[in-house]
Amino acid sequence: MQAIFRVFEVLFFSFMALFMLGGVAIIATQFFGVVSLNGSIVLGVENWLAPVTFACATACAVCAFVLNYRPKPQSQEHHYSTED
Repeated sequence: MQAIFRVFEVLFFSFMALFMLGGVAIIATQFFGVVSLNGSIVLGVENWLAPVTFACATACAVCAFVLNYRPKPQSQEHHYSTED
């Protein structure tokens, strides 16, 4: 079971890096389109880069959801006491 969570952890970080890079690429491309006064670049990036970036963001969210159910190690559990 631990191996499955390890795979999801690697996938989580991979998809997170991809969608962060995709987001930066979208913003940079749109910025270039605005600066060069080329509206087709600004609108065109949505057709070719946004779907891949959004898919990576969705996959990252699914991996995060699965990792939320990973059992915590014994040393990280909080034990509350009534003593102050």
